[in-house]
Amino acid sequence: MSGSGVLFAVEKDEINKLKNMRLSERPEYISSELEEIYFEEYPERTCELDVSWDAMHRALTDGSLCFDVGQNIAGLAILGGEELYYDGEDHDDYIISAKTPDQVKSIYNVLSGISDAEFKRGYKKIDPEEYPSKDNEDMEYTLEYFRDSIAFWRFAAEHGYWVLFTADQ
Repeated sequence: MSGSGVLFAVEKDEINKLKNMRLSERPEYISSELEEIYFEEYPERTCELDVSWDAMHRALTDGSLCFDVGQNIAGLAILGGEELYYDGEDHDDYIISAKTPDQVKSIYNVLSGISDAEFKRGYKKIDPEEYPSKDNEDMEYTLEYFRDSIAFWRFAAEHGYWVLFTADQ
């Protein structure tokens, strides 16, 4: 499932803009407009995850790649939150999920408290049949992106931003 993933810290009006456009237009808007603006003008409000997002989500949840994370705050970081694009059927070429400012604060508080050892324990729960890239090199690669994302979450939480997770398939 893994294409390249990115986190964006955005204002509420960006969320409203996405919600007000047709579902089919949302991925194109993200890739052709939002990415260009944010990478150029707001680099501090972006966090590239490359393909690590898949394993990261699995390590922060029960080892699976699921959108329904229940009460798992760490699971909100990637696929959790409000799904703005992806249904697993007609719209499965892209993922867009949104986290509210309150969720962002909770996510930051939880993620910042996860030690390397805890993250690695979560990674070990991943079923290699569902995630064939599972190995020590991938675990270290994913852990590095996870660590790097903490500063982004802190910034977004401190400024009251919404966070969009996006990934192409």
